[in-house]
Amino acid sequence: MPPTTSQGQGEQGQGELGQGEQGLGESDAVRDVVGRLLLAYDFLDTATVEAAVRDAYEVFRDARVRAFVPILTERRARAALDAYRAGAGDQPLAPRLRSSARAIASASVSASAMANPNASAR
Repeated sequence: MPPTTSQGQGEQGQGELGQGEQGLGESDAVRDVVGRLLLAYDFLDTATVEAAVRDAYEVFRDARVRAFVPILTERRARAALDAYRAGAGDQPLAPRLRSSARAIASASVSASAMANPNASAR
């Protein structure tokens, strides 16, 4: 996790995970996610678990509804750590997370366009 700083807390993306415009509640929840995953994946080093959470959290950085960001971050990080544990590919953890995030983001855009085909005509 990046070091805690008191500077830039009003700007999104500054300080530690989950901090910024989202407030301290989300930051605490994301820290709790790291703690739970460290217990569940005690055979992995702290840096690997933190990287998985950081990369998973990044997907939701611009989410307008923040209420479910910590749980969605945990689910995404668990999936990445499970794949990492299973030896899915020889790629390091972070690039796999980014490629799966891109695939999910493009699928979400496609699903949104299919669900509301007239939205692009406005």
